[in-house]
Amino acid sequence: MTAGRILICFVTACAATGAALYAHHSAAVYETTTIALKNATLTGLVWANPHTLLTFDVTDVDGSAASWSVESGSPSSLRRVGWNRNSVRAGDSVTVEFFPARNGARVGRLAKVVFSDGRELLDSLFANPLASEQQQ
Repeated sequence: MTAGRILICFVTACAATGAALYAHHSAAVYETTTIALKNATLTGLVWANPHTLLTFDVTDVDGSAASWSVESGSPSSLRRVGWNRNSVRAGDSVTVEFFPARNGARVGRLAKVVFSDGRELLDSLFANPLASEQQQ
């Protein structure tokens, strides 16, 4: 195989996989504004790569229970901003602020968890001071 053909194959492979990697990190599925659900009861934390998952239940306005799931950063990125696998526990009553899915599904991207004592745990996307400076 000639060097030119190898280069074309390499560029094609990079373009094909690069688009898939970028799409994985797209936030297009979420609204651009957050909602906050108060008196949420945490039901679990999946501390795993590539994203941690926080699950919780809230009571809807009609009195029925609704279960939600929100994704957050990877365990290593959350550790850097103060989280650990025991930061939240099933049964904790908290306020969960997140970007809900555009399609109405009960899923979203976490912004922060606020405990009754006012303590906050931010998602790794929002706790990084460099990220907020770059957005301005």
